[in-house]
Amino acid sequence: MTPLDPCPIADRQVCLATRDLARAVLRRLSVTAAGIEPRIKTIVATRADDFMGYDLWRLHGSDGRLLLRFDLLKNPGAEWVKLAADVSLLARLADLRNHPPGYYYVHPLSDPRDVAIPLPSNPRGLAPRAIGPLP
Repeated sequence: MTPLDPCPIADRQVCLATRDLARAVLRRLSVTAAGIEPRIKTIVATRADDFMGYDLWRLHGSDGRLLLRFDLLKNPGAEWVKLAADVSLLARLADLRNHPPGYYYVHPLSDPRDVAIPLPSNPRGLAPRAIGPLP
């Protein structure tokens, strides 16, 4: 680990294990997302009302263009269950209060309930214009 690692020395092993798990979930998330829509490069999720997980909200292409927006009052469908489960797990692994954005591959957005997960095929992350509120 680098000397700038935000984890206290006593927690380094836990941080390493959690990062490895987050990396594995991110790889599986990328494969699942590419199987559904190859243009998906960033996934935006919002914390569910019950605080038990996250719901898929928006899927963006590499240029930040919105590809799909979900109606959070409806079930997105069976093909999205695995994707939503991985997004929820990865977002819940990320402790954004104690680690910098991106440490667990999850980035906070302007609304504290929302997170963005740039997929490895999109190394630049979410385009700046996609971070703001939708028109």
